[in-house]
Amino acid sequence: MNYYYFISFAWGIFLLVSLIGWGGVVNRILFPQYRVDWGQRAAWGIAWTIIFGGLLNVTWTISQATILIYICLGALYGIIDAWANKTLIADELNRLINAFKENSFLAIGTFIAFLLAAVQYSGSVAGYNFNPHDDYHAYFVFPHKMLQIGSLGSDPFSERRLVSALGGQSFLHTFILSLLDERSLYLIDPGCALVVMIGLMIGYCQQKQFSKSSTLLIVFAFLLISRAHTNTTGILIPVCLFFSLFRVFDWDKLKATNIHSNAAIVGLLAAAICALKTTLIPACIIFFTCSYFFYILGSQIKHKAIYEFCLASILLAVFILPWSISLYQSSGTLLYPILGKGFHGSVYGGSVKLPSNEIFGELFRFSALRLKLYAILAIVYLLTVLRIRFFMVGLHKKPIVREATLSINLSNVTGVAIIGISTGGSEIGRYSYSLLLVVFLILIFVVMENIEPKMSNLNLRNRRFIGGLFLSLLLAINCKGDKMFIQYNNYVENIASGLKNVPLVTRDEREKYSKMLDSVPEGEIVLTRLDKPFLMNFKKHTIWIADYPGGASLPPGMPSFKGEEALADYLVSKSIRYVAYSYADEANFPRKSLEYRLEVKALGFWLRNQALNTFEFQDSLQKLGQTRKRIYDDGANFVIDLSSNKNKQ
Repeated sequence: MNYYYFISFAWGIFLLVSLIGWGGVVNRILFPQYRVDWGQRAAWGIAWTIIFGGLLNVTWTISQATILIYICLGALYGIIDAWANKTLIADELNRLINAFKENSFLAIGTFIAFLLAAVQYSGSVAGYNFNPHDDYHAYFVFPHKMLQIGSLGSDPFSERRLVSALGGQSFLHTFILSLLDERSLYLIDPGCALVVMIGLMIGYCQQKQFSKSSTLLIVFAFLLISRAHTNTTGILIPVCLFFSLFRVFDWDKLKATNIHSNAAIVGLLAAAICALKTTLIPACIIFFTCSYFFYILGSQIKHKAIYEFCLASILLAVFILPWSISLYQSSGTLLYPILGKGFHGSVYGGSVKLPSNEIFGELFRFSALRLKLYAILAIVYLLTVLRIRFFMVGLHKKPIVREATLSINLSNVTGVAIIGISTGGSEIGRYSYSLLLVVFLILIFVVMENIEPKMSNLNLRNRRFIGGLFLSLLLAINCKGDKMFIQYNNYVENIASGLKNVPLVTRDEREKYSKMLDSVPEGEIVLTRLDKPFLMNFKKHTIWIADYPGGASLPPGMPSFKGEEALADYLVSKSIRYVAYSYADEANFPRKSLEYRLEVKALGFWLRNQALNTFEFQDSLQKLGQTRKRIYDDGANFVIDLSSNKNKQ
């Protein structure tokens, strides 16, 4: 019998306990007089883990043993803490059981919500729909490198290493690969993150004293939203951290606690968000700044508010610094693009450009017109939110404090606009999904907070009718065609494949990659353009990955459209003698099936530019494979020695 799926399932639960445990440690240190709910503790545990991962990464101390010890210590504290508070937990369970006995509608609804959540979690335990470009060339590679060499290390030819993220999500992925294989890389996001988010929402409902029926409706709203993952970068973990930071700013206890503790938890959460994904940074910084702006504006003791803001800003910078140092050592900038573009191809001129360089030259294109529409809608939305807060609600009813709801609306909508401009409108929905989901959920909370008192005056029949109407509206909003049903069908297919123990990578493929590296003298630099570079052993050689060729490279930049000999001379000048290429399938980027990217204008400049440079680079490698000695060739992949030119001989 295959036990992999069940081990993976249990490992995800164990990770949750560990994250809750580490969050409990943060809670005990910063706010010993207040015990936050388990969802908030889990989010704080994720944030601390990401920051701690930066320290391990910059000191090259990540390993399987280190990760497993860290996870077990967190789980141990989580179990001890739960045992110490077993009476509180038992009382809460008894109240819930009594509520089920009194309200069968609540019991049935909770059971259905539990099934939906269970299907989503179970379908994330073993995945098979991964991105052959993003995941195989980057997001699978990074955690493998961490576990093998102790750090993300240097990878100056990897565009995603430079522009995508500082490394927080990749460190979380080491929690999976320390025990499991690549099939389970969706386990922590969306798997564990789904459970954490449900806990955060339930805890916030309890904080706002919502009824259990209203809480159930909000959880349903979250579970019915479609979540199509294009790759394994963070989707729900950013939602958890943004919502956790929102809850911190909206927390009444924050006024009564120590300024240093306030600044520490805010700086920790904000830094973790910034380390997760580059596209989240603008929204996070705006949210952070807006909330403190309103806090300083409305505070009677302004010097204390200013001091907390300055301290939180310093701590944010300190927490993120280890990740930034690692990026600088690898790609030439502390934080792309805010503190410089580093080794990005656009720095050197030529064919590699940023989308924003071209967007104003494409004003009459559909994507640009659509981007204008998004910008107009964003401005209208923000003006509406400001009007509601300051003119309709008014200062006499609600004095200015930290304005968490207003700040996160301003920040996330503005963040979406910034993403649209910086990417040239290319796949704006995918990059801004996390930000928009947070705004959508908070909008539901605001609506529920205002109608909750009126709901309590209605009889049970009317409450059920309103609840059913609310769910119907959510289904109408969230279900685009059969998208939600396709999503759940994918979860079921993942469960079936996981139970059958279908491998993602065959043993033969792993052996070929091992033999490929054995052909290269130990310690040499190898530039790779392979279909599954995550299978390589990063201990024996310095392996650099050209994920999107030309997107990043060592100064003075990789020559493009200058011929294969110019490319070879450039690589040799950088002490790169060996190049590995999967020529049979063109490294999962075949010209025949992807050449349409050069013609379809609606895809946006970014994707067209990537395809153009990738095809040219792969054509050059194919030609070099004819003029240079192949020290390895298995019929699908070759390794060439650039120092041996057959033509010159």
